[in-house]
Amino acid sequence: MDRFTYNSETQITEVQNSKNANPEHLKSVLNYLIILPLILIMSLQFCAKIPPHVGKSRDVVVISSRIDTNLISNNLQIYNYVPQKEGLFTFIYAADTAIKKVNRFHTILLYGSLQDEFIDILLNPEAKEATKKDTFSLFKLDDLWAKGQLAIILATSESNYIQSGITKYKGLVSKILEDNYYSRIKINYYSSKIDKKISKTLRKLGVTFKLGEGWLIDTTYKDRNFIYVHAHFPDRSIFFYKEKKKEELTEAYAIDKRNTLTKEYYNGDYILNDLTNAEKIEFKDLKGIRLKGVWQNDSLVAGGPFISYFLTNKDSLYVMDGILFHPGERKSDYFTTLEVILNSFEIINTGAENR
Repeated sequence: MDRFTYNSETQITEVQNSKNANPEHLKSVLNYLIILPLILIMSLQFCAKIPPHVGKSRDVVVISSRIDTNLISNNLQIYNYVPQKEGLFTFIYAADTAIKKVNRFHTILLYGSLQDEFIDILLNPEAKEATKKDTFSLFKLDDLWAKGQLAIILATSESNYIQSGITKYKGLVSKILEDNYYSRIKINYYSSKIDKKISKTLRKLGVTFKLGEGWLIDTTYKDRNFIYVHAHFPDRSIFFYKEKKKEELTEAYAIDKRNTLTKEYYNGDYILNDLTNAEKIEFKDLKGIRLKGVWQNDSLVAGGPFISYFLTNKDSLYVMDGILFHPGERKSDYFTTLEVILNSFEIINTGAENR
């Protein structure tokens, strides 16, 4: 599994893109309907080659005949506390009459009613009937105008239902956008060179991560099963720790354990509980807890975002943790890259017993 999974009531069912798709194949999942529009915009019907997409990882183009910026930002924006409140997405708004100017961006959200011409062109008869019947429908399509592009289409039967439709689907749309943002950060990261030498060295220490060039290993405390790697510009650090499983893993135990480790090895860092969330996860066939929030160090007058995985098997507790220090600058892209790196970890059986 590439990324952690967690308890969620949101599931997505997609119907394969086919002009012969049967509407009976469309399934409702927890009152959400995700289907693929079956008719593409006219320009696509005549293009033999789809052009590449453009835009930054966080860019989301929003297209409608009646743009409501507050409706979109208040319902779909996701915020990181790093420690300042920072929006994950940059919304770029465009009228439906300006589609050709923005249709190569990698992520596009189109919303409107069946009375809007651009919505009418996008959907086939079956999709329109489904929208009329259910009042709201959500459509998801890859490679609509550009290669590697994600298009989300929110359609309503009448224009006066648009606000209700955004409200109804806000959790699902935000989740799709968040996963898409993560995927683009990951693609950008792996387009750079991975340092195989450092990965090989880490393997001898019982763990490995896919790290780019510029990272350094500190093995000062390897005899205590604590090792970390760090890089600069901006300052980032990742540590790995393991011990014999001593008690049941809980949120309180995870927070206390991280504070104990960082107090000893990170010069007194500690978690700001009010800006930290915990959730149960399953990752790499292991179960555990993920902490995501803000760390602070009073003696160094420093702080920033962190993410920790606490994972257990029958006998062992493993802790993977990443922190970022980048004062006065945008942090979400760097922080998400840390998550990508953490998600690349492998525990290596060196034959030594856990201490």
